[in-house]
Amino acid sequence: YWAEKAGCAELDFGGNAQFARVWTYSAIYGLTLTLGITIPFRWCAGRKRAFKVADSAGDAEEGDSPAKKTATMKSVEMELIDPTPNIEDAKAHLVRTSATVENKWLSPLCTPTYRLSEIGGTGTELYFRTLRNLGFIFAYMAAATGPLVAFCLLGNFGPDTGQFLLKTTIGNLGEFVEADIIDPWSRVVRLGCEGTEIHNLTGIFGWLDFVAVAIFLIYCIWARFIQIPSTAATDELEQVTPRDYSVMIDGLPYKIEDQKNYEKLLEEHLVSRIKHARSRRPVGHELPEPQVCELTLVRDYNGRLHELKDRAELVLRTEIAEKYSEKSGKPGRLDKLKGRLEKLNFKLGTKLEAEEELPVVRAYAILQCTEDVANLLFDYRFANYKLFKCCQFNARRFQGSSIRITPAPQPTDIIWENQDIAWYSRLWRQALVLLLFVIILSISLCLIYVTTVAGGKATAKSQVSYLGVPECDPAGDQVDLQGNEQYKCLITVASNWTKQYATEEGGDILSCWCTAQGYEALFRDQALLDACTPWLWELATSVGIAFASSTIVMVINVVLQLVLVYLAEFERPLSHTSLNSSMMKKAFWAQTLNTGFVLFFVNYFAPEVLQNAVLIIPGVGNLLFRGPFAEITRGWYAIVGVTILMNMLLNCFVPAGVTVAKMIVNVFMRCFFRMGVAHQAELLELYTHPEFDIKQKYAQLLTTVFVTLMYGAGLPLLYFLACAFMFCQYWADKYCLLWGSRRPPHYDTKMATEAIESMLYAVPFHCVLAILMYGQTCVFPSNPLGGDLGNLVDEGSGYTPGMLQQFIPQVTRESTWMFFLLFVLLVALWVLWLVLWIIGGTASTAWDLIVDVCCPKWKRKQPSRDEMVEALKKGERTLNGYSIDVASTMNWDEAFGHIESTFPPASYRFERHPALVSVAPLLRPSSQPNTARGSPSDAADAALRTAAEVSQENEATRAPTSAPVPDNVAKNFLKALDEEYVQGKGAMVGNFFDSEGYQDPLSPFEEKVRAAENKKDTIEAIAKEWGVECP
Repeated sequence: YWAEKAGCAELDFGGNAQFARVWTYSAIYGLTLTLGITIPFRWCAGRKRAFKVADSAGDAEEGDSPAKKTATMKSVEMELIDPTPNIEDAKAHLVRTSATVENKWLSPLCTPTYRLSEIGGTGTELYFRTLRNLGFIFAYMAAATGPLVAFCLLGNFGPDTGQFLLKTTIGNLGEFVEADIIDPWSRVVRLGCEGTEIHNLTGIFGWLDFVAVAIFLIYCIWARFIQIPSTAATDELEQVTPRDYSVMIDGLPYKIEDQKNYEKLLEEHLVSRIKHARSRRPVGHELPEPQVCELTLVRDYNGRLHELKDRAELVLRTEIAEKYSEKSGKPGRLDKLKGRLEKLNFKLGTKLEAEEELPVVRAYAILQCTEDVANLLFDYRFANYKLFKCCQFNARRFQGSSIRITPAPQPTDIIWENQDIAWYSRLWRQALVLLLFVIILSISLCLIYVTTVAGGKATAKSQVSYLGVPECDPAGDQVDLQGNEQYKCLITVASNWTKQYATEEGGDILSCWCTAQGYEALFRDQALLDACTPWLWELATSVGIAFASSTIVMVINVVLQLVLVYLAEFERPLSHTSLNSSMMKKAFWAQTLNTGFVLFFVNYFAPEVLQNAVLIIPGVGNLLFRGPFAEITRGWYAIVGVTILMNMLLNCFVPAGVTVAKMIVNVFMRCFFRMGVAHQAELLELYTHPEFDIKQKYAQLLTTVFVTLMYGAGLPLLYFLACAFMFCQYWADKYCLLWGSRRPPHYDTKMATEAIESMLYAVPFHCVLAILMYGQTCVFPSNPLGGDLGNLVDEGSGYTPGMLQQFIPQVTRESTWMFFLLFVLLVALWVLWLVLWIIGGTASTAWDLIVDVCCPKWKRKQPSRDEMVEALKKGERTLNGYSIDVASTMNWDEAFGHIESTFPPASYRFERHPALVSVAPLLRPSSQPNTARGSPSDAADAALRTAAEVSQENEATRAPTSAPVPDNVAKNFLKALDEEYVQGKGAMVGNFFDSEGYQDPLSPFEEKVRAAENKKDTIEAIAKEWGVECP
């Protein structure tokens, strides 16, 4: 029979020349794919990563970077003061707010991945590392399963629906034969005139897929426990950021007797504790005088900073509308905006107290050196334990309150609008959001389920066919949308019909006959094509309905994403990392359930018990679990498998294409609309890149990984498609970050860690689906286990409960047993992890306490700064077993300029935060305390100032952060000016420059004093402008 079908005298079941050729080509494909992406990467990444010693202390002596801060602050002020559109200022604003380093654009092609941490912190770097590494991993997985794809392409067992992607699935493995001639379990894999029974190969294919998933599992473990901690530690040592010099202080008293001097008193307390800690922990080199370089108090705005920010933005929009109204002579949107502003004013209602009188929630302090940070953290190490915090010594308390000092987050990671939200408020918000998320996700799943069912019913008539073998055929009686039982197309019967009979009968008979002929036969014979034209039109209609249902599903997903963003913001997290992490997890689960699970369960025919159980669900109960497939048979791959492959094929290019398209659209909008703006704020908005939406990108990445791992066993082409997605998305996102996005916050490792941990859960899903796919006797015939393992299975099966007895044959085949063992191992590890997580909080706290008490690391002698600098210049990362932190080689005065040019802003003040810098001057409360209920206009006047008032009051209320150098340096410079030009003590300014540096940014001010007639008044004006005390 096989020889007759192949056109051979006989089929050689002992020959292997043709099979050896396929295996050889597959090996060449795998090696080419593996080496083709590994060698270029290793070649380009071979250069050693070096410390930037010259960028630290050396730059501070030149004084270039502090001058840049002056330009930054002045340009921000000009943006608010002068409403006249200025394209040059807007272009400078674009450079300053984008992902640039020292105001220079980075090349996406030439910028190594590790430098991305300079732009968006370790979290951004890890996102791109994860994308790139997963690209390699999926390439290796595609190489490992290459032979399986090759043999699938050479088969013809799957339904001939004209879909090429179907040929890449295991549903097409082997030669098709009528079931009344040969049992499909005994079919062969034929290459020319050589052949072999399929069950001789399926065991090998199972191991190839197992090797592929083992590669993925090893990578996830390595990334979670080695790569992420190592990258975070390396970035912490190599980068100089505000966090290196800062601490966060919690537990502060809301109010003290001398509330106006709160900042001064806290500063004195911190300095005293630093001096005490220094006496207990001497170092081998001289430290600068203890000093708090900046102390930022987080005030309690009674949760109104959100509304204040909204009103500040609305004020700017109103002023823009006024400009357009003056230009056109028509009110336009002005009246509407004023109405909204009036409503918001009424909502604000109560006047705020003066800022210095507002309660204090927490504080961020920037210290003079990293040693002082370590000293404070050491001094307050027991405050992390509630019991010890309650028993805190009076000397460590501030104004009688026990405080806790911890490392501060990066300034850009802080969400200032949420800082004054109480912990219990965030807790109930999180609980409410979780409940709403479950409800909304359930509604969206139902809508998508119903829509997918409708599309599936429309296509099932032309896609589902029967072989007459229960193991190979769909289950149950299928009905259409009207509830009518659908015609069962039995291929073995229809293939014996004549064309005349089929055309005369028409309808379902003709459709079944055309399905039995197959697409290839139809398009080779014009007569057959003409006879099957009605069937082709019916098929086109069903495809159109399926496409429409997919479009509806896409719209539902888009709406769901918008709702999830609002829910995550409603939780009011304290940091951008927490906000994006919450959004990422919600979007990931929503997308994965909607794309990876719904399609599977729509086509699943469940046992009768489960079908009856879901009838209690109103509306959709009669649709659930009534699909055509009780098992993953050959027809499943034609309907579900091809749909998944098509979606993932589009997923390879659409997200990356959309990312690039958005960049191009933004450039065109900037060119077309810049000449028609009426206000500088509008121009600045046009010249501000959109946010780098890392949360949505992580969600898309996780969805791709989950869908690929879930169905990769039966759809091995998914590994290659996932590899293509990773690399396309990597380069599109890299271009988008460096050339098309504003500078992101400095994310930590939280999102990367959660993403990798989520990927670990994809492996058990893969094992389950692999058992279901490789254990299906019709599609993937596989021999039962033999030898000692087979005997062990036979002995154990007698003790297996009855309800599990049916699964024993499926999990004990040559192609499935290793997946079952891996699944059991992963479940056991997960249970162990869960137990450790439950009891680990107490155990970990106890261990940390022991370490804090003993603290041997504090007794280790640290090298001097000179020794560390010399070691860094030699390229050494450690010195006498001590890991060198670049930040420890410079003081805050020296690091200030470097941070402003690489990790801006070098401040925790909210007016320097990138998200608030354009409206910060409008957020300052009135200095007149008043808690009485007033009119909306009075409340607005007390709560905010307009941009016009900012312009009028600018000279009198200059922001203290507008000094070109740190405040302590500015005070010393003003003192030197006074001593030389007022008191006549000689070249005091020259001595200042020799000892402190900063000559470039401060020389213009010296020239201004030298040329002034009244030098004392000029010095006082400079001090007032900088917001520092005049000597």
